[in-house]
Amino acid sequence: MQEDCEGMNRRMNRFPCSVVWQPFPPLTWFIPMIGHTGICDSNGIVHDFQGPYYVEEGRMMLGKATRYLPLDPNKVRASVEGNTAEERWDKCVEMGAEDFRKKIHCLIYPNCNHHVAHTLNLMKYDGWNHYEMLQLWYIIFFRARFCGIKGFLLSLGPFIALVAIIISLFFSGTWPFMTRS
Repeated sequence: MQEDCEGMNRRMNRFPCSVVWQPFPPLTWFIPMIGHTGICDSNGIVHDFQGPYYVEEGRMMLGKATRYLPLDPNKVRASVEGNTAEERWDKCVEMGAEDFRKKIHCLIYPNCNHHVAHTLNLMKYDGWNHYEMLQLWYIIFFRARFCGIKGFLLSLGPFIALVAIIISLFFSGTWPFMTRS
């Protein structure tokens, strides 16, 4: 992971050489690791597998990213054309998008998370090419940065509220599954 890239602009939803994430309601409300992901080129343009045979460039399916994980283009180990690390990064992002333009989209498999994992595998990012959806969820959940307080609230607010309601119901004695003697 690297510090924020030059050219990052949260307001414009631009995160160069990053994986971006947004909540996928209502799934994220119950399991906060589950969300919608995309991968950005070196200019911060997101590439997002949104539907059958369709990878959107420049816009995420559910609005702006709420979390981002800046990555280091110098860790791309793939043997692809390009004179700079950023050019090799961009080549792999385009190859991943092109591969997924030939795939049907499904909520389970293949989906946006598989697209991002596949692109990281094409890059052989950090010398590894076995990225998978569950691993990606874990990395994003524990290492990605929030896009400000609003990003935090949109990402985890509903889950925290649900947990608070459940705990308050349990300790107030009004939990529906509790029987009183």
